Amino acid sequence: MRTVISSLFVISLFLPVFSSLQADDTVKVAAIFAETGKGASTGKMFFDTSRFAIDEINRAGGLLGKKIELTELDNQSKPIGSKIAAQKAVQAGVIAVIGASWSSNSLAAAPVLQAARIPMISPSSTNPDVTLVGDYIFRVCFLDSFQGTVMADYAFKDMKAETSAVLINADSRYSAELADVFIKRFSGLGGKILFKDNYLQDSANFSSLLENVKKNQPDVIFVPSYPRDSAFIIRQARKMGLKTTFIGGDGWSNRMYEYAGEDIRGNYYSASWHRDIKGEANQAFLENYEKKYGLLTRAAAPLTYDAFMLLADAVNRANTLDRSKIREALASTKNFQGATGNIRMNQKGDPVKSVVILKLDKGTSIFVKTFVPEN
Repeated sequence: MRTVISSLFVISLFLPVFSSLQADDTVKVAAIFAETGKGASTGKMFFDTSRFAIDEINRAGGLLGKKIELTELDNQSKPIGSKIAAQKAVQAGVIAVIGASWSSNSLAAAPVLQAARIPMISPSSTNPDVTLVGDYIFRVCFLDSFQGTVMADYAFKDMKAETSAVLINADSRYSAELADVFIKRFSGLGGKILFKDNYLQDSANFSSLLENVKKNQPDVIFVPSYPRDSAFIIRQARKMGLKTTFIGGDGWSNRMYEYAGEDIRGNYYSASWHRDIKGEANQAFLENYEKKYGLLTRAAAPLTYDAFMLLADAVNRANTLDRSKIREALASTKNFQGATGNIRMNQKGDPVKSVVILKLDKGTSIFVKTFVPEN
């Protein structure tokens, strides 16, 4: 059973605002992402795709005949900024919120929106705790528990790795959760964790950490972090003569080439999406998106697109703009065909969906295989 965080004060303060702030011919939806701070570069893609999705929905008639008015809220790449943005969304009287991207930011925004009974859909927050905040909180990405299991399976079964090292970003709940799942699964399969340690985010020198890894000579090195740190670690490892294959989670992307160039070639990571995923929804999205923004290689855009399209689908099924009914429709989603694949919501507000394995090579990410959940 899900833990529901409630606040009678917040609900009584903000719920009456909804009816007074919605114009007769429009309906408000908020997007909470990073316009400033260290997440701003990716945040631009989240906001761009939000506008792209809204335009598409509005051209098709909007939500029950009403045009969507997008409320863009900058969380400054911080949890406290995300909480403040959520409070602004409540005050604006939105019917739903799309965001945030990072799990730490979603965890800060979710209690505010849960208390106000406003559905929230995160495109990319993979920490399991996010949707445990309450029954108004959803996501369209897979969980760390699934992608961590998949990467352990891929390392042990496909790469034939019997030993591993794990390097954890000490400042990231995402990294810690993903590392924990990987370690448990890899060990359960019969693999051995020879070395694990934490490092500080945005460090410049990882030589001491990598010297310890080199002494242990693992078959594979798991680095569940973000592009900058992961790329720096790999680049410094190669300079030290460490040729071991690195693997990561969906925090990795083609941006790693910006930090380490061709040093990152030959390494693998899990992702929600790849442009080679078959399906009409993905191909239609790609064709229209790339006409406006050019070549797309990152999952942030299709995940955001799916979040908005899932909201529109739920409103249409609910046939009302009542937020409690929209929540019920989101929770009952069975066979939503999105750009990132098929989505079926479980009782926790988490999608049951596939994971793709990608290989960094030739300046891009190459599709390797798809893992489909058994249940």
